[in-house]
Amino acid sequence: MKNIDSVTNPQLRNSIQSRFFDWIFLFLAGVIFIVTPLLFLELKQDQWVDGFIPIRMVNAELKLCLFITLSSILIGITWIRINLKGKINYPVKPVFFFGCLFLLSIVISNLGAYNLQRAWVSSFTWHLLPIFLVFSLLQFNWSHSRFKGFISLILLGGAFSCLVALDQHYLWTDWSHRLPRHTKSIPAGIIFNHNFAAEFHAPIIPMALGLCFYVKTNFTRMLILATIIVIFMPALSLSLARGAWIGLIAGCFLTGIIFITSIFIKPQDFGRKEKKHSLWLASSFIFLALSLPLYLTTSDYWKKGTIAKDSLTKEKQVSREASELKSIITISEPSSGSGRRIVLWKDALQAIVSKDFLFGKGTDHYELHFHESAKLSDKTTGSTLVRFVHNDFIQILYENGIIGLVGFIGLWIVILWKALCKGMECVKYNDFKRLALILGLTASCLTFLIESFFEFPTRSPCAMVVGWTSLGLLLVVTSLKDLDLPPKTLTPINPKINLLIGAAAVWIIPFGCLLAKDLFWSNVYHFQGRIAGDYGEKNKSLIFHRNSISLTPWQHHSRKFESYYLLTHKKQFPEALESINQTLKVHPGCLVAHQNKIKLSIQEFKDNQMAREALKAMKKAAPFHTYTQRESKRVANLKP
Repeated sequence: MKNIDSVTNPQLRNSIQSRFFDWIFLFLAGVIFIVTPLLFLELKQDQWVDGFIPIRMVNAELKLCLFITLSSILIGITWIRINLKGKINYPVKPVFFFGCLFLLSIVISNLGAYNLQRAWVSSFTWHLLPIFLVFSLLQFNWSHSRFKGFISLILLGGAFSCLVALDQHYLWTDWSHRLPRHTKSIPAGIIFNHNFAAEFHAPIIPMALGLCFYVKTNFTRMLILATIIVIFMPALSLSLARGAWIGLIAGCFLTGIIFITSIFIKPQDFGRKEKKHSLWLASSFIFLALSLPLYLTTSDYWKKGTIAKDSLTKEKQVSREASELKSIITISEPSSGSGRRIVLWKDALQAIVSKDFLFGKGTDHYELHFHESAKLSDKTTGSTLVRFVHNDFIQILYENGIIGLVGFIGLWIVILWKALCKGMECVKYNDFKRLALILGLTASCLTFLIESFFEFPTRSPCAMVVGWTSLGLLLVVTSLKDLDLPPKTLTPINPKINLLIGAAAVWIIPFGCLLAKDLFWSNVYHFQGRIAGDYGEKNKSLIFHRNSISLTPWQHHSRKFESYYLLTHKKQFPEALESINQTLKVHPGCLVAHQNKIKLSIQEFKDNQMAREALKAMKKAAPFHTYTQRESKRVANLKP
């Protein structure tokens, strides 16, 4: 029974080399799942670098650095293992086809990208590493106990994150309440933004329910169930994240309904006992979907400070959570909420249909070209640069074209379809434990995909890890043979391809680690520069921002501050102009840089022709924005 789920030769599995790789794999995965959502940085005066100011940092970039480092090592050692064996466990052809199609679209779209470095770094972080991680999971030596342990690591990371979020609400300690948060009144754990936190927590809940039915002992089941009821659901309810709520409700409900419908389509294929047990498993996910609205509508009864209120007051109150639940079906004004999202979607779709439809503009290039087509959005965003369209499907279409979107959606649909077919096999052969695992992972994947329709979890480090890992585990479960069949044999690799895999393994580990190092220090220097500027230490701030630029020259954030200090503090106008030009070179949609260039051309260089050329570039980058209209009036009054 122990080796029934193995995807490698049993003799190789028992070898020292195989066990070494397996334990390294599990250790790195555990660190990714547990440490990433809990990572933050606290620096003291002059710590690490002379002049550093005390700061406590909680942001996505820090977590991405850890993910890049560990996943690069994990993928690298998996490829080394494949190279040493000379054999590989290939996925089924449709999965392989759509995965390669998505990767091909990324390569082609990035070749024509405006900022090539930014496109490749973002592609490596958001697309390449997650896909490689999915296929790396296929090469692992799985067993029942390892499946339990692997999913338990994900649950531990989520549970610890939820406990911190609950601590921020109930104030059990003072420590978590002092962590930086986007909104102080809404708990977010150590993920800064409560929406990002909820998008991370929501897909874990159905996975936990699947594991609850998969384990054997009643004590473990009760422990997992208690964790869902007491930790996960309250934390998700308090997040006020409507996208995550819809994702969990719809994902679990669809999972249950689809499996129940599939069973009733061909009832003659299953016995009465099999149908009864499988219907109970599928119905439990429908109950999970319905339990979240129950938590939201009764939140005032278990939230902090409500116990002391009398029952009459409670009946008259409408909790924030219940109000947010009701607002899900309401389209708000264009300036905020769902109305603003729809405006962003319309502009993005209109822009991509007209050109770059096949391969898009390049990964992470929506922000760079946002104002070019923001005919509706520019009325609501002001000077804000919008990096994400709040719909990952539209964002992929915009950045990687229709080819990329077909590859992305096709990859998920094929694996989900395989999960449905495998689930029906499990019902037929009374393998209800594996059915529970398939249902849990399917609901987790659907939750993640539905979240992606309203937000951008494929770009958020914690949610991204859970979503893609769920897909990888589902691919593994659906690829396993039945209990009475021998383990699947591995496919020998062509020597030239094997050499290429070995070379890629040697490359990806140092590349990922060095990239993470540069991103980490660039992030630290950038925030040190910002806080130094807040304290009025302008020279120090300029030095820190220049250090950040030297590490990640494809980014524009610190370049804007450099230009500002050169203009206002140093009064070094030629250097300021060069800094502005470099900012526009990496980010043509930076309106502040366009405005500063026009102002500098007129007031300091007295060059009206330069101002007109700067305005022309601004009109190309942001033809609909009010700032462009304002600068047009200024330049129009200049002498010929």
